[in-house]
Amino acid sequence: MLNVKSMEIHKFLSAFFVLSLILLISTSTVGAQTAPIEAEIHPPQGTATTEILIRFLTTNETVGNVTTADFFWDDAIVGLNMQGNESADGSYNYFLNVPSEPPLSDVGNHTIRADSSVLNYGQVSFNFTFEITEFIPSPEYVTLNETYYALLSNYTTLLDSYNTLLTNYSTLLVDHDTLLTEHTDLLSNYNSLSANYNSLLANFNALSANYNSLLSNNNNLNSLYNSFLGNYTSLQTNYASLIFSYNNLTANYGRLESDYEGLKANYDAFVGELALTRNLNYVFIASTIVLAAATLYLLLRKPKMISRAR
Repeated sequence: MLNVKSMEIHKFLSAFFVLSLILLISTSTVGAQTAPIEAEIHPPQGTATTEILIRFLTTNETVGNVTTADFFWDDAIVGLNMQGNESADGSYNYFLNVPSEPPLSDVGNHTIRADSSVLNYGQVSFNFTFEITEFIPSPEYVTLNETYYALLSNYTTLLDSYNTLLTNYSTLLVDHDTLLTEHTDLLSNYNSLSANYNSLLANFNALSANYNSLLSNNNNLNSLYNSFLGNYTSLQTNYASLIFSYNNLTANYGRLESDYEGLKANYDAFVGELALTRNLNYVFIASTIVLAAATLYLLLRKPKMISRAR
């Protein structure tokens, strides 16, 4: 829709420009100080979209023409060191457009100044007046205008959001100050706790090392305890067995002692009898020996007696 309107406006402007050229066939001629150069502006009035022709023609063959120039619109620069277009008649032409920025494009009279340096003459300056009779926005201006109002709407929305954010910011700033105070207190407490933590950590490390050493010793002692417990259980079993055996031995010892006393009495009696029997045996043996010796003596003596008897 915007492109169709822009095309219609452009066609209207083109038709208006042609009509302006026909109606404004008059030419405004301006003298340049005392330089023998004629300066013309075509047309001297128009709309903000009118293309302006500035024409320079030297009237003295010994004086050069305005081949390059600096142009100013109401003292605002519109072109520096612009190169003119040479025509068949020796004139130099410059085409200018009305600046699109207000107030340079406002309705009313505007001053156009051209500064140049002419050969064999020096610096020259020309002043022209161009009247803007109607402001007709260009398609670019329409687009920019719509963009402007769109941006203005967005700006209004952003402004409302900004005000809301500003209110929230004020609230947050108060909360921030409160949090900052709390943060300072917490930081102080944190530093104190950090120092205590480091001290406790050092103590913990020392205790941990001692704990590990004690744990190792405890494991060793536990192993020894288990070994001793096994030995103790075995010894306790053996002790019970020995107690049982001791009690049996004690009972047996009593019986044996009683038997021993009986045997001792019997022994003493047997020893007495044995001594008597032994004495008798000694007597018997001695008698037998004596009898044997006598018998032997007699046997040995008997042959001799027989020999003597013969």
